[in-house]
This record gives sequence, C-alpha cells and structure tokens, in this order.
Amino acid sequence: MSRTKKSVTVRFFSIDASEAFFDNFSANFNVSNESSARTRIITTRNTKHFIKAAHTASERYFIAVVKERNSWQTKATRDGSITGLAINQGIIGDPYYFCVLPSQKVVLGFTTGPIGSLKSVASVALEQFKTLRTDKIALSLIPKEKEFSKLLVLPEYNSLHFKINSSSLVDVADDAPILIKNLSSAPYIENNVQLSLDLECGDEPDSIVTKDNIIEIVNYLSDSDSCTVLKVKGKNEDGQHINLDFGNAFINYKSELNTRNKYIDESTAIKVLSSAWNESPLFTK
Repeated sequence: MSRTKKSVTVRFFSIDASEAFFDNFSANFNVSNESSARTRIITTRNTKHFIKAAHTASERYFIAVVKERNSWQTKATRDGSITGLAINQGIIGDPYYFCVLPSQKVVLGFTTGPIGSLKSVASVALEQFKTLRTDKIALSLIPKEKEFSKLLVLPEYNSLHFKINSSSLVDVADDAPILIKNLSSAPYIENNVQLSLDLECGDEPDSIVTKDNIIEIVNYLSDSDSCTVLKVKGKNEDGQHINLDFGNAFINYKSELNTRNKYIDESTAIKVLSSAWNESPLFTK
C-alpha cells in the first residue's frame, strides 16, 4: 500500500476556567481512563462527538475525539443502489487529538478535518472532565506577539486583507462583526474552501470596512485558528504608510507525516503532540 503525506499544524490554546477545574482535572481524567467505559458519545448542537481519554504521561493528558460529519449521508455501490450508512453504536467523522496540561492551563491539538472547528471541539472535550456543571471554560489562541497597540493609535486605515477557511464561518457567534455574519450567510460560499479578501476602508456608512469596525473585525479574526493571513494597511501620524501583520501571530507546530492510513491513528497523534510540547517555547523542560 502506498504512503500518503499528511500535513499537521498543532495549535496552542490557553484555558480560562476556575481553579477547581485544573485541581480536579487529573482525577477526573484518570477515573475515565481507568474505567471500563473510558469512551463516551455525546451530542452537542445536534452533532455527535466520540470522546476518549486516550493516554496520560508526565502530567500530560491525551484526548481523542471524532466529530460526526453530517454531510456523509449515503453510500453508493456499483450495482446502482444508494443507501444510508448503517452504523452500529458508533459515528463517522473527523479525528481530533488534544494534549491537556492542567498545570500550565494549556491545551494543544490538531485535526485533519476542518481546522475552523478545532477550538470548539477542544471546548466540548474539556467540558467532559469538569467537576462543576456551572464551570465555564473558554479557550484562546496563544499569541507570539500582537500589534494591537499600534492598531489602536493608527489615525488612518486604508485596507484590510485576510485569508480564512470558510468552515470557520459555519457557526459564528451572535456577537461576531457584521462582515463575518454576512460572509457566514452568503449562499455562494462553499464549505471548506479558502477565502481571500482585500477590502478598502472608508468613512461612508455603506462601506464594507469602516474605521469604527476595523478593530472589531481584526480582534475577531486574530482569534480564529483558521485565519492564516491578516493584514491592515494605513498611515501613521506623520503620514507614513504602515503595514501591520497579524497573520503568523500565534504559537503553532507544523509537521509532515507519511502514513499508509487515510487518517492519523491515535499512537501517531500522541507522538506528534509530544513533539509539539517538547519543541514549544512555552514550557520549561
């Protein structure tokens, strides 16, 4: 069987939760890991998630998740029949792998499915290992360096350029900028395609990007793990042209794997996440 090359990008998220979540995470994980039923299938927003407490090593806790892919509805065979997918106590979908470091309040993970859903799937997974039902868990990409301070004092904005995967626009938050909501509802945008937009900034009320909302848009997009390019052009107080680049602003780890499988298996995923942890500047080894 021939080998397939797969590119992997591991993203790093900080975890914002109560101290009780971090204090109890190890115990909750170990209970799941050691029990006979260490896997579970839950439904969130009408989508099933298979969640498994996969492995633990040196205060690192590995979680495997399969998120149901609803678009896979039928199978077609050579005899001309079209039938539904018969699944016995399981789901079909995309694999996600995570490594949780409660002592560092960090989770790192990757998927070979739609990258725009990585953070939301990580949140769903972490929810299964909390003690208090009322405990809120929020994740944020960990920045290398941001230029927001320069953006805030820039007196003139000329244009906004960004590239984003359309899969991240499927389920946007209610408080998302109007531009993002409009893209999300656009009927002509296909799923899981790369969008590249170069928009001029104007003072007119009907401008797509205005001086009033450009900061809001940049804040929103810079926190999206599927936004690969994010640039703002403008002028400073001396009239000089300024280019601010928010694109490669977040910590990540990239790797390429050669595999005979169509997916990345659990043991390989643990090795990838371990390498990402070992090579990250975040942690003192």
